[in-house]
Amino acid sequence: MTKIREPLSIEKILTDLIGKLKENEIKEFTGKSISHFRKCSDPDDKDHNLHLADAIKLDILSLRSQNGSPFLDNIELIIDQEFNELEKLKDVSRILNNIGGRIGNLMDVTEQATSPESQKGAEISSKEKDNIFKAISEVEEKIAKLKLSVK
Repeated sequence: MTKIREPLSIEKILTDLIGKLKENEIKEFTGKSISHFRKCSDPDDKDHNLHLADAIKLDILSLRSQNGSPFLDNIELIIDQEFNELEKLKDVSRILNNIGGRIGNLMDVTEQATSPESQKGAEISSKEKDNIFKAISEVEEKIAKLKLSVK
C-alpha cells in the first residue's frame, strides 16, 4: 500500500525525485542504494533520515538530469515562509504601537473635552464631540488593520 506523504515534505520530495532519476545514477553518484533512499522517504521510518550531503548530491544529479533542484527549492520556500511570518509579526507590532498612539490621542481629546476649562466646561460641545468621534474612528481603523494582519 502506498503511503501518503505531506506535500513539500522532505519525504515527498525524495519520493518524487528518486522516481525521476535512474537507479544506477543514484548509486554511482551518492554511493548509496535506491532502497536506502526509499527508506529515508518513509515518514514512519525514524531510523533512516536523509543527510544534507545526500540531498545536495541528489539535487546536483537532478539538475544534471534537467529536473531542477527540489531540495534547494524547498529549503528556500521554508526560509521565505519563515521571513514572511517575521514580517507579519513586525507589522502586528507596528500596528499595535499605532493603536497605542491613537488611544493616547483619544484619551487626550476626551480629557480636554470634559475638562472644566473646555469650551462648554463639563458639558461636551458639538466640535468636541466631532473631535472625539474622529479620534475613535482612527482607533477603529487601526484595529481593523490589526485584525487583517493576524487573520
